[in-house]
Amino acid sequence: MKRGLEEEIESEEEVNNNNNAVAGGKKKKKKVVKKSKPVPLTKSVPQVSSQPLRPTKLVPKKKTEIREININDIGSNELSATDQRVEADGVLAGLISPTIIEDFYDQYFGQKHLYVKRNGDNIYKNFFTKDSLDKMLRNNLMKFTENIDVTNYVDYQRITLNPEGRAYPSLVWKHYKEGCSIRLLNPQTFNSNVWKLCSTLQTHFQCGVGANIYLTPAGAQGFAPHYDDVDVFILQLEGKKEWRLYNPRDASEVLPKKSSQNFTQEEIGEPYFTVTLEAGDLLYFPRGVIHQAVSPPDVHSLHITVSTYLNNTWGDLIGKVLNRALEIANEECLEFREGLPRDYTQYLGVIHSDKVGDERRKELTDKVGTLWDKLGQLLPIDIGADQMAIKYLLDSLPPVLTQLEKKHSIEDEATSMKIKPETRFRLIRPDSVRLVVEDIAILFHNADNTRIYHQVGEEPGVIEFTLECVDALEHIIDSYPSYIYAKDLPVEDDDQKLDVVSALYEKGLIMFEK
Repeated sequence: MKRGLEEEIESEEEVNNNNNAVAGGKKKKKKVVKKSKPVPLTKSVPQVSSQPLRPTKLVPKKKTEIREININDIGSNELSATDQRVEADGVLAGLISPTIIEDFYDQYFGQKHLYVKRNGDNIYKNFFTKDSLDKMLRNNLMKFTENIDVTNYVDYQRITLNPEGRAYPSLVWKHYKEGCSIRLLNPQTFNSNVWKLCSTLQTHFQCGVGANIYLTPAGAQGFAPHYDDVDVFILQLEGKKEWRLYNPRDASEVLPKKSSQNFTQEEIGEPYFTVTLEAGDLLYFPRGVIHQAVSPPDVHSLHITVSTYLNNTWGDLIGKVLNRALEIANEECLEFREGLPRDYTQYLGVIHSDKVGDERRKELTDKVGTLWDKLGQLLPIDIGADQMAIKYLLDSLPPVLTQLEKKHSIEDEATSMKIKPETRFRLIRPDSVRLVVEDIAILFHNADNTRIYHQVGEEPGVIEFTLECVDALEHIIDSYPSYIYAKDLPVEDDDQKLDVVSALYEKGLIMFEK
């Protein structure tokens, strides 16, 4: 049975917890087809060059000048109304300043920590405070374990003290006064500032971005030493906190795929870096860096941890490519479908691995090598990239629209906009869509996502189009951030031009120039 992009998304979600081909479609339709569940498939298989790969920069050099943007100004600066990608770059630039983005990726990201000291200049002032936390508790139905943790670290043991049910403010503050740390697990769901920060940074990183917020009383520690499976940015919002960083214990823990268990002090040795963050400071370190933090005896600590790059590695991409390559091989190559020899278990397996000179074993291992070589000629790299991009849309937060974007889109329209050939429009967010061309054209999007992780289900939103619409959709995506006329879309049929624009408008993906 053939499988496409959707099954890859579903199977990965089962692992993380943290398709049948479209057939029988008429390719000469002139109307936009909108369905709820695509099942794309492709047989286009690019040939892999035999030339060795050159070193790849994580991020290409930017030609556009990057202006630093304070996190309190997201959505309200002059770049918010032009190109949101440039604004996203500016937000990261503001966080890591005076280090520039190019140096950050060349020297720090995925490699070592970066400490930014701001000498008392709290550039995060009013972004999120203890009062913000109190308002969240009072204005929302927040539950222990699901939305909030109460923890302590006593006698080198991490203790979670979560009651059952709703996290009433009086109960949370009672634990805090008794020396417990408070951890908000998904503050972006309840606080718009955190939502804006995560949504904007995911545009820069082009992968999911999450956040936790930690409030720790003076002289307390909430968590045992450990490492995470994500890269993190620590933004000290209030008070102070001492951080201790430790090297990975061995090479297998460098950039790990899974978070660690809690460590004892004896297991991690001495820290290679110790620093006390004050309000306004920032600390970045890659996944795999063992860390622990404690607030000083005279002041509390409030910080936000922004995390990214979960399962966003070359290995993840290659895993998707290999899975699809094997499906293609099973579909198209008879050798892969032939039955195994009856005697293979007598020569293959760990207990037979020492039979180096056995001719039958060599014959069988040579056969596996031959099939592996053939598999290497069927690597659908572009399909793997599409699957990664679609997984990002599924995991991502919906965009936070500015007042201008709301005013000029379906968001605030009292009545539906009548689209005409002279209508000028553009995408609201270019990273909110992904066009995949299969037997039909499928536009995946995150406009239906909510601020609750995966609340929409196991697949992102979709709009299906006939293949005649591909050039028009590519033109719309490539034109961002410029406005374009509906009449200029490269589709022969005028009605179909308007159908394409209407489909995007009805999903809240475009805005109009008025």
